[in-house]
Amino acid sequence: MRRPGVWFGWTTILAVVAVVASPIVVLAWSLIDPSTNVWAELWRTRLPGMIIETALLLVSVVFGAVVFGTGLAWLVSAFEFPARRVVGWLLVTPLAIPGYVGGFVWLETMSDVVGAREARSLWLCAVVLVLSLYPYVYLFARASFVDQGEDSLAVARSLGAGKAGVFFRVALPAARPAIAAGAALVAMETLTDIGTVRLFNVSTLADGVMRVWFGTGDLGAATELASALTGAAVLLITFERLLRSGGRRSRGSTEAAMNPRPLTKAGVVAAIAVTLAMLVIAVGIPLLRLFFWASESVRAGTAVTVAGGVTHHLGNTMLLAGSAAVVSIVVGTILALTVAHRGRVARVVGRISTVGYAMPGPVVAVGAVVMLAALDRRGWLPDGFLLVGSVAGLVFALVVRFLAVGYQGVEASLDRVPTTATESARVLGAGPVRTAVAIELPAARFGVMAAFALLCVDMVKELPITLLLRPFGVDTLSVWVWQATSESLWEQAAVPSLVMVVIGMFAVGALLVALERGAELVS
Repeated sequence: MRRPGVWFGWTTILAVVAVVASPIVVLAWSLIDPSTNVWAELWRTRLPGMIIETALLLVSVVFGAVVFGTGLAWLVSAFEFPARRVVGWLLVTPLAIPGYVGGFVWLETMSDVVGAREARSLWLCAVVLVLSLYPYVYLFARASFVDQGEDSLAVARSLGAGKAGVFFRVALPAARPAIAAGAALVAMETLTDIGTVRLFNVSTLADGVMRVWFGTGDLGAATELASALTGAAVLLITFERLLRSGGRRSRGSTEAAMNPRPLTKAGVVAAIAVTLAMLVIAVGIPLLRLFFWASESVRAGTAVTVAGGVTHHLGNTMLLAGSAAVVSIVVGTILALTVAHRGRVARVVGRISTVGYAMPGPVVAVGAVVMLAALDRRGWLPDGFLLVGSVAGLVFALVVRFLAVGYQGVEASLDRVPTTATESARVLGAGPVRTAVAIELPAARFGVMAAFALLCVDMVKELPITLLLRPFGVDTLSVWVWQATSESLWEQAAVPSLVMVVIGMFAVGALLVALERGAELVS
């Protein structure tokens, strides 16, 4: 007969997985009987163009992010130059600037140079997304380069390999899985983006879901189009796993870490010029223009919407983002602790809960609406209370989308806790809860901190799910930016954008502190 704790543990795992994965399962189930009329109409009108533009944007952004992210990571990891450590961490700060914020800044900036019509192009949209998303690749690549041992690099140099040879023949192949993980995050963010692509008139599949939803109110058509987006996400995941196959080589316990090599004077000048140029373009210019527009908006008294001012939107943002982040980290921590000691099968089952992170935001929103509407029709809830259009429904959808960040971040930290420590606690009579509180959670605290920081970055700037599912009158900072930029009111969008950037900077700072203390990035 099994112990009650075993049954309780498996019940917890299965319950969390069932609830979190249900919107995706519901969406997949609805595709068993697809509407041929809807697909025929979509294919006859805009679907081919959406597929082409989505593919072009995806390839362009991923390629650019991999080139810049990997190149900058190798520069600050392998070479010594003044202020290298400071610059190395500053290169992560573009993560705090949402793509749609950088998008309207550069759209207006380039419109002054080449004209508004020419500026609204797929290629400028790709550049903006690269500037916003390359830190994902940069962080993963840098962690991998730092983890590579000096001995293998020294052997390559002794065999006559120059700087380029060491990079392309040794360092880059070893970092391939990490770069692929970062590239996968960039691809998913690009696939789910609607704010930036709408600014540049790029017709993607995610934007198509939004247009069908708001334009026709046809949930069936939106569901059918979301399925195409899901198919694209599955292909991306499969391709990423193929690239990551073969594992990675880490340095041994006795092998010295990579030793940054000094540069010539010309090399130092080039390194400083490249990194500063990236920081000025990705962070400096957007912040300067936002400050200028924000000051103009405040002086003109336009830093307000029909719903309210900064305080109203900030309060809603902190309520939704904070609630969803706390729920995600708490549920993710409980799931990771429950899974940790139950073997490979439990880990595989637990990973099902992360499926939402691999799905674009509009797909999760559609699946959540279908499932929540079905629950509302059951009449199980008190009279007058509906899940669709409620704060609870929105928080649920956000947790479905981002639970993976909390779960995988904590799981990676728990994997580093010595088994001897937990086994000793069990021998001394400590139960699972006491062992978790006394040993596992303190050891994983920086992993929890990093996961929570990433959740805050994602939640604050999240747009598709919030825009689709927010209750009436509950407008966030991201929705304010969306509404203002939809009407080309750049000055009115500057104030909420700056507030989001400030929150994002604090979260990125917390992330960097956690990474310095030993937290790991996961994908």
